[in-house]
Amino acid sequence: MKLNRRYLRSIKENRSFYFASTVLTVVTLLLYFLFNIAGNAILTFSQEFYERNKREDAHFSAYMEIPQEELSELADTYGITLEKQRYINIETDGVTARIFDRTQTVDLYEITQGRDVAEDDEIVLSEGYAVENGVKVGDGMKIGRKKYTVSGFMQRPDYLYMLESEDDSYKNISTFYLCYMTDREFETLGDTGCQYLVRYHPDSDVMGFRKAVHERYYMRSYSAAEENPRITMVEQQAQMFIGMAYVLLCILPLVAVVLISIIISRKVKSEQRMIGTLSALGYKKGRLMLHYAGFAAIPGLVGGILTAVISMAAAQPMSEMGLQDYEPMRVLGRLNPLNALLGVVIPTLLYVAAALLSVRKLLKKDTVLLLNGNADGGKKKGKRLLAGRQISFRTKFALRSLLGNPLRSLVVLLGIFLGCFIMLLGQGFFDSIDHMGSAAAKEMGSFEHQYVLNEMLTENPYGGEAMLASAVEDAGGSRLSVIGTADSNPYLNFRDKDGNSVSLKEGYYITSLAQLTFGWQAGDQVTVYNPLSLEKKEIRIAGIIQNNVQKSILTTKALAAELTGLEENSFNCIVSDRALSIPEAKIAQESRRSDITDQAKTMTKQMNFLLQMMIGLGMIICIAAVYVAVNMLVTESRGNISMLKVLGYRDSQINKILLRIHHVLLPIGILLSVPCVYAAAHAFFLWMVEFGVMLMDTYIAPKSYLISILLTAGCYFGSLWLLRRKVKKVDMIESLKDNRE
Repeated sequence: MKLNRRYLRSIKENRSFYFASTVLTVVTLLLYFLFNIAGNAILTFSQEFYERNKREDAHFSAYMEIPQEELSELADTYGITLEKQRYINIETDGVTARIFDRTQTVDLYEITQGRDVAEDDEIVLSEGYAVENGVKVGDGMKIGRKKYTVSGFMQRPDYLYMLESEDDSYKNISTFYLCYMTDREFETLGDTGCQYLVRYHPDSDVMGFRKAVHERYYMRSYSAAEENPRITMVEQQAQMFIGMAYVLLCILPLVAVVLISIIISRKVKSEQRMIGTLSALGYKKGRLMLHYAGFAAIPGLVGGILTAVISMAAAQPMSEMGLQDYEPMRVLGRLNPLNALLGVVIPTLLYVAAALLSVRKLLKKDTVLLLNGNADGGKKKGKRLLAGRQISFRTKFALRSLLGNPLRSLVVLLGIFLGCFIMLLGQGFFDSIDHMGSAAAKEMGSFEHQYVLNEMLTENPYGGEAMLASAVEDAGGSRLSVIGTADSNPYLNFRDKDGNSVSLKEGYYITSLAQLTFGWQAGDQVTVYNPLSLEKKEIRIAGIIQNNVQKSILTTKALAAELTGLEENSFNCIVSDRALSIPEAKIAQESRRSDITDQAKTMTKQMNFLLQMMIGLGMIICIAAVYVAVNMLVTESRGNISMLKVLGYRDSQINKILLRIHHVLLPIGILLSVPCVYAAAHAFFLWMVEFGVMLMDTYIAPKSYLISILLTAGCYFGSLWLLRRKVKKVDMIESLKDNRE
């Protein structure tokens, strides 16, 4: 007898199992390939784009302007590339244009569509804003009082992640864009702000340069590329995608393996008579184990190869799916051959291992027991369950099926749980981000406008509430802001996690986000560094203020000035509940509290496709898992179905008896998924904090619960509907055959 002849026959007889198992494998592997392709495509593009367009290593501003000849002197002395860049923000109809003059050696811009400007009435603007707002090459755009023609779109290496302010939490492409015009036209715009762009080299004296600039020109701010979210978010998110891909490769197929392995083990047990016969005929243990491992390898091999083929064909659109947060980068998506191989090998090995263990366990039994189909002694307990109880036949049959076959019931429960979990998790992410806008705005304060000035003042001629805003670094170089304000600031309400009011007069407080990021606790003595002068200071943490939005030290203006080395009464930030008449040239950064709500709305809009994909994924997993498990129930109950037909039960009655058994697992699986979704979402949001993102609260809207429950129930009952024909195909003669376990 040649065992290999059984493969085609087995596949034909169990095609529904192989189909569902392959679908589960494909669905789980697709997420791995998606994140892997997207992450590598973004990482490769960003590295090449940065190098091609001379991305900065840092930028800074100073209270004293550095003359051009002294810029050259600093560059030669400290072995760096240093260039001045002027800019101006102009708001028109609620939209801010940040207009730069051209640079020659650092942070060049690249035309991505159309052409560069040639006339004074032409502009090029950042492509993300153009795409979001339907701006076309050749369209007219008003900036201030003048109308310009859009000659092209561009991208810039330090703005691939389009943040209006480095302190923003999410990109803004709805009310903010970058712009270039001719040098002659730029000079007509009036007073401009200025910053200095730096590129370091292997022999650069970085610390010497920073100290010299601060001593001679008094730095107002310094931002290294490693601390600039406009730059870091690109590579960090690419690395996050790649990391998630490998986590998914291990976790999601492993979940599928739990389901498929249970089914494989039961299928192997159902063939114990065949295994006993083959063993009696002289087939060695190793030969039988390899034979049944071949059956288990089929869904892994077919699913892995099919997923790799689909991924290679769809690599480009899959890569572009990961670009929702960035400017429209021209990435090149491709599937790495090694990753494709891993996607095939890992699930296959796990499936094979499940089959080998099952066969090995059976082969330890006595051959006579295998030939009689009695190797699984525990099944008799299930058959005798509730034998002496006076309850209805349908109830007894259902309880025997549920409790007498716990692994089969577990497969159904896992399918329901996973389907609802994934659908609810996707909607939970969506709802949490949408809810973040209002929650974060509330934690920031009650002001609407915030102005960061490009100079220090001691008198406030503009109105609003004056504050001192600066920054420090910890020992590892990570930055956190310092905010000095009065206890009587009407726009800020400082409270601890218990809701108690906090007085800043007691010392230096940190926000709860800073506590989470740095691990500092109330009472700790910590060392911080002035990022401008590089001097270090010891401070004691007086307490924790509840604020998961800002990573900050909060204190009085006097203590903030002492910490940052500024004059006691100086300030550089004003908050107000209305717009203030501050000259544009005096403003380094302007933001509105409502911006964070707009950012949240933009984020949820960009995530809509990902949400739909996760819902679809959950539905497929739920349908496939329930279908496989209940199909296994029907297959194992062929004798009982046949007997019921002999006794006169109609197919519709048998369907009710057989297919309603697992209804009780539906609410249990759904209820179990809810706390797991909250735990998973919270863990994910905590992980995102490491990438410089605020800590979001997990929030799921009632509508999302309803959608997830209805979809899960629909998938469950849909699977049962598909299986009705299985009952119909069972012949009455089955009960007359002596082939049951």
